[in-house]
Amino acid sequence: MTEDELKQHRIDFPKSKKTKIEDGFGKAAITYLNQCNMERRLGRSLDGELDAKPTNWGKFVEPLLFQLLEGDYTYNSSDTLTHPEHEYWKGTPDGFKITENNTVVDAKCPFTLESFCKLVSPLYNGFEGMDAMNALRNGFTDKTGLFQPAHSDADKYYWQLVSNACIDDCTHAELIVYVPYESELAVIQASAVESGNPSAYFIASGSQKSLPYLKDDGFYKNINIISFEIPQSDKDFLTETAKKASKYLI
Repeated sequence: MTEDELKQHRIDFPKSKKTKIEDGFGKAAITYLNQCNMERRLGRSLDGELDAKPTNWGKFVEPLLFQLLEGDYTYNSSDTLTHPEHEYWKGTPDGFKITENNTVVDAKCPFTLESFCKLVSPLYNGFEGMDAMNALRNGFTDKTGLFQPAHSDADKYYWQLVSNACIDDCTHAELIVYVPYESELAVIQASAVESGNPSAYFIASGSQKSLPYLKDDGFYKNINIISFEIPQSDKDFLTETAKKASKYLI
């Protein structure tokens, strides 16, 4: 980062604590680079180590969510895509929405209701589109006058969407948050039994009270979508950042 770039960074990001002229990778970026190098040495993904209930719940419920979505959605989650110009830049989007605007999708199926409420809160407080996404990232004042702090993972979710949009040349993005209605649990549990998947055993054998669900006639909808156009400036910024980061990859 040059002196001029540092000055511009302070203008664009007044809350930033950056004071040094260097490549400027934060803790999250360094962790990601280290994980990429681990995977390259291993020749496989690190994701296979994850076997916690929240992770397995999400993996099992995601494809069921895509069956419920209205519109031309495609489920992709197992396919890793590569940037057409930068072979080191890869991503695994959850899916796409095929419309006049190419839209990349990131689906979240929280295992705790508290996590669900925090993720969808902007939508129930009058925010839409990019305003809702920024409310998650920066915090906001809700309708009661209480300040809701930034979601701890919102920035990660946002830049993951931007990254996958760059890889697949998408202009729009959707963050979809899903928790099933109580009436949907029987179908989900039956699917878990039929799958015979050991990782879904807790879904198949557990009581409904042990699984996340919403009351059918309650306040929240089961499917909540934050849909927005990705600023070209953010795609350009991430592309330049990815180019700089590539020199640290083995």
